[in-house]
Amino acid sequence: VKCFKMRNIDLCLSSEGTEVILATSSDEKHPPENMIDGNPETFWTTTGMFPQEFIICFHKHVRIERLVIQSYFVRTLRIEKSTSKEPVDFEQWIERDLVHTDGQLQHEEFLVRDGHATYLRFIIKSAFDHFASVHGVSAEGIAVS
Repeated sequence: VKCFKMRNIDLCLSSEGTEVILATSSDEKHPPENMIDGNPETFWTTTGMFPQEFIICFHKHVRIERLVIQSYFVRTLRIEKSTSKEPVDFEQWIERDLVHTDGQLQHEEFLVRDGHATYLRFIIKSAFDHFASVHGVSAEGIAVS
């Protein structure tokens, strides 16, 4: 009998079929897709007012075990998840105040339970500046279906 261990992959990469299906602001030089392209040099930036949000669609049911967000100037972040076939019925999952890191990327890691999702909604409730940027979102876990 062969036993295959499911390996954890970064479910948030665009190369895995993941998409950013909504972002409340967009700068053509820094589009939302930059958050999931795997390149820390590229990023999405907010424009002005808060809250700002974006929604990531996995196109499949996933189980997330570890979530990492790399950003600048994000003060309060809420993450909601949905297991629906459409981006509806979100439930609050994580909310955290991030530490201001002067001149360095904020690297916030969440070890999570109950990480079943088809969509994640990230809401930047407030920031340390007029603008904030998200350089990367990664979700370690497995595709369930």
